[in-house]
Amino acid sequence: MRTIAVLSGTRADYGLLRRLLHEIQVEPELDLRLIVTGTHLSDAFGRTVSEIENDGFRVAASVPIWSGAGGRVDTAADVGAAIAGYAEVLAEIDPDILVLLGDRLEAFAAAAAATILSVPLAHIHGGELTEGAMDDALRHSITKMSYLHFTSTADHRRRVIQLGEEPDRVYFHGAPIVDALSALDLLSREEVEGRFGVRLPSRTALVTFHPAAMDVEPPAHLVDEMLAALESVEDLHIVVTGSNSDLGTADVRARIAEFVAANPERVDYIESFGQLGYLSAMHAASVVVGNSSSTVLEAPVLGVPSVLVGDRQRGRPLAPSVSTPQPTRAAIEMAVRGALDDEVDRDGTAIFGSPGFAERVARTLRDHAIPRPPRKSFYDLERAVTS
Repeated sequence: MRTIAVLSGTRADYGLLRRLLHEIQVEPELDLRLIVTGTHLSDAFGRTVSEIENDGFRVAASVPIWSGAGGRVDTAADVGAAIAGYAEVLAEIDPDILVLLGDRLEAFAAAAAATILSVPLAHIHGGELTEGAMDDALRHSITKMSYLHFTSTADHRRRVIQLGEEPDRVYFHGAPIVDALSALDLLSREEVEGRFGVRLPSRTALVTFHPAAMDVEPPAHLVDEMLAALESVEDLHIVVTGSNSDLGTADVRARIAEFVAANPERVDYIESFGQLGYLSAMHAASVVVGNSSSTVLEAPVLGVPSVLVGDRQRGRPLAPSVSTPQPTRAAIEMAVRGALDDEVDRDGTAIFGSPGFAERVARTLRDHAIPRPPRKSFYDLERAVTS
């Protein structure tokens, strides 16, 4: 039996991992060890570890890593402490492989600890680009520390191979969000309103904005422009969800709080819907606005138009339903109005593959040879093409 450790640090990655966690848990030849960290353990961010436990998953280890201080030096120190915390847990669990998703600091620190301990890594969502955030560098670093790769598109698979990873270790199993959506029985508009105490009239914008350190403008300026644009669209109700814990989140949250307090008649705020609530609210919304990855992944798959603000997701493949205005209130307002007036193509995109991601990944984790230590050779793409 193989021991498969899986790290989850936020409500967002848990929503994408949940189906895979189930498949690992029910596979007789795999032993799931779930490591919970990051904002899952923070009261300020909704302490979403309770959602994991309510879903019936046993938490093998909890690793608190964020001190609550928001500066760059504080964050760097937190990452250093996180590497030590993850190393201790990984040494105790001693998994055959550690599964990481995405590009956040939690995953980067865990990858560093695992690499030092010679624990093989499997990385989900490698090969992507988000040029407006430090996540871009973190993601490619995790790719180079990983042994197995599960990419969300064929083009992302090509890019991972371009980074020197051997093709037989790089799988295009599709995007986990396709699985998540196919397996969910979404709540009705009325059920979302009743369960979460929000209003979802026919013209509703679902808004999520996260700070990005290398965005086209400072996060506080971008969120001000976005909120001003939304306020200018008459007869538009606005539902805002909580920002993540990235650098700059305090300023973003303060501005959102002021906006919510100043507009109680047309703005609702909820810290965390959870996956089912969030996707159900999205399905009921008229437009999704912000810079969350959900503007380019979940919204297109659900057929809901979205307005992407700033460069946080720059480089990701975009469906026709995603608008990318200049980061000014006038341009954002025009894009929101266009989405509301059906001036964009609402069709989703098939580039993210078909349902079955979780089953395919679980089989690969069960069957693919995983050496310890995870030695690998650099795959020279130019030589492969000319040979």
